[in-house]
Formats: sequence, C-alpha cells, structure tokens
Amino acid sequence: MLDNNLNEEIRKAEQKEETKNKIIIYTTSFTLAIVFSAFILFALYTVFIKGNNVATSKIFTQEQMERLEYAASLIDKNYLYEYDTDAMIDGAISGMVKGLGNKFTYYQTEEEYQESLQSGKSDYVGIGVHLTYDEETDVIRVLGTMPNSPAEKAGVMGGDLIFQVDDLMITEDTYFEGVNNIRGEEGTDVKLRVKRGDEILEFTITRQKIQENNVTSEIIDGIGYIRIFAFDNDIYKQFRTAYDEIANQGISGLVIDLRNNPGGYVDDTLKILDMFVGQEDVLRLVDKNGKEKVFSTTDAENINIPLAVIVNQNSASASEIFASIVMDLNRGEVFGTQTYGKGVVQYVLRIKDHGSIDCVAAQYFTPSGVVIQDNGITPTHVVEVDEEYKNNTFIPRDKDAQLQGALEYIKNKK
Repeated sequence: MLDNNLNEEIRKAEQKEETKNKIIIYTTSFTLAIVFSAFILFALYTVFIKGNNVATSKIFTQEQMERLEYAASLIDKNYLYEYDTDAMIDGAISGMVKGLGNKFTYYQTEEEYQESLQSGKSDYVGIGVHLTYDEETDVIRVLGTMPNSPAEKAGVMGGDLIFQVDDLMITEDTYFEGVNNIRGEEGTDVKLRVKRGDEILEFTITRQKIQENNVTSEIIDGIGYIRIFAFDNDIYKQFRTAYDEIANQGISGLVIDLRNNPGGYVDDTLKILDMFVGQEDVLRLVDKNGKEKVFSTTDAENINIPLAVIVNQNSASASEIFASIVMDLNRGEVFGTQTYGKGVVQYVLRIKDHGSIDCVAAQYFTPSGVVIQDNGITPTHVVEVDEEYKNNTFIPRDKDAQLQGALEYIKNKK
C-alpha cells in the first residue's frame, strides 16, 4: 500500500496484471483537486464539443451541452493566459467525480495512477508508517508504525496528525500528494510537522528501504495473538506463516487484532477466514443493477480453536467483513468499539492511458443481511480504552482493556 497502509484512508488501487481482476476495498479514498468551475466547463467542452456544433451525448441534455459550449466560448475569448488542454480534461474529470459527492469515489491522473501501483509492492523506500485520511481535520492520520522502522525509531506514534510534509501543507486536496511525498529516495530526509493532542511536534526522518509486513504475532499466556495492519501485500501468506509459527509452539486459542485496519483485498480476507470456518456463504455483493455475487468459504481446514477478534472505530471495510462473519457464524466473539462503517466496494476503472476512476460500484451485506455502510459493526463485547490510547496502534499491555477482554474470553473457553 502507499506509505500508509494502514485507509484510506485509507485507500488501495488496482495491482498490475496479476491483480487486475481483484476487488479492492479501501477505508480511505478521497477526491483529489477542486477545480474552478469555469475550467471544468471548458474541459468538458473540449471533450463533448466539436467546432461550433453541439455533439450528441448520452449523459448530458441538449440544454446542458449548449451551456457548456457557451461557457467554454466565454473562456476561449477572454482568458488571458495559455492553457494545457490535457490538464483541463484532467480537471474536468476530477470535477465530475467530485460532483458525485462521494468520498470513496475519486479520480487519479495517469501519473497518480502509476504511483498508486507501487503501493501494492512488498518493499519500497519510505519511513514505515500506516496512514489514512482524517475526515475531521482534513490531514493525514498515522494509524501505526512498522516495527523497527525509521518512523518508530523517530518517535512517530499512532494517532499523530501530520499536517505538513516538508513545505506542503496537508488538506483534502493535497492528501495524496502528501502521502506520496513521504516516500522518496533512500537516504534522503523528510520533515513532518505533527499534532499530537495539544502538542505540535517536528520530525526529520531519513527514508530507507521498507519491507512491508502487515502482520505481527506472539504468544501471550499460551494464547496466540496476531495483529493484521491491513489486508494487502499478500496478507494471506503473511498471516499463514505467522499462524503456523505460533501454532507449532502450541496455543489454546487465537486473538486476531484488527484495530486501525482500513481494509484491503476481500479475497485474501476470505482466505484467512477460510482457515477457521466451514463451508458457508459468507458475503453478498449487490451492484446498481441488482446483480449479486456470493462469496463462500470451503471445508478445507476449519481449524477448531477458540477465536476472538478486536476492532475499533478505525477498523473498516475488509476488517468489518471479517468481524461480522465471525459474529454471524457464531465462530467467535468480537471485542472493542463500533467500527468505521464502510460497506461499499470500489472498482478501479481505467481511462485508457489517462488515469483511472476509483468508483463505488457495489454494496456488501453480511451473512445475516446487516448493512455495514454508514452503520458499522457493533462488537459482541463493547469495550473502551483510555482516551489517550483511542487511536494508538500500540497500547501498553496493562492499559489495553480490549486485548485483556479477548484474552480472558479465550482462557474461559479452555
């Protein structure tokens, strides 16, 4: 993923050929630039108008097309400076997508699209942070840092709000640019200005090659514990390796921690679930035409050990799918707080060689028919943590009431 990962929020893009048919679910996807309406109109004019004649359109009415032509002609006659028509078209498409008013549908230029493909690689140069978009402040929220990463060593913490990257001030419009700018050449520095509570902090961090690992694991009092930061970068293989290592040492149950996990690939999510449930219909997708697709697990393994899942307000999308299936099938208990509430699926729609639109195209439903979108998942055991740790990825063990509740549940299932 981008040097976030955890999102968008945030948010993930289509892989190259090997993943072009995957369904991508993101916690945090957002529109890019706000374009002046006059420029949008002109760009639409260059697309739909030829000469002085109004072209036919399956989308716009005749009156709308005439309005576009008139506005474009005013600009053409009066605009003082030269302009780049390709840039105008990019702005027009971005403006059209923004006009949908949906935070999970956004446009990427070709350059941005190609950069987003790098987010799916398992190694990259950066500082080792999981990031998402913070809707309340319009800046970058740190969901967590990778173990032994430059960010962790510098003191960056989950919950930090990055409002400036080098000289770039972060807004809704510059979010993606800011995330990309955190990455760079190995050995170079990036300067971050961060708000942590009431404090303003500054970090200068040297970028290095990061081997992205979205899983950590350990054994706590004989109980397996696996943290999944995001469902991407071959997460099933990472999870499988981690599980086999602790299972071979002997565990009485398993806690899967999905706090601050913004989602990822649904197929890898279901592969992990397939390890612990039998043959079931577990997920239903419905598109705008009412067409349904049902996802099912198999009877391949069905590992029968006590299972607990932890979520919080930043657990989104694929994380919510995972938790809801565990609850709906009575396969385990879920601890934590109400989840984010992202129950839609985005498809990456390529515009030839000119960028892409991440478009909300379907809605998913849990096995019991629960609508997650805008609602979230209520855990079977609602457990709060101290306010100071609310958004942190790493909470001191003795302060982590959610983890303690999950461990206690497993102990009582022995």
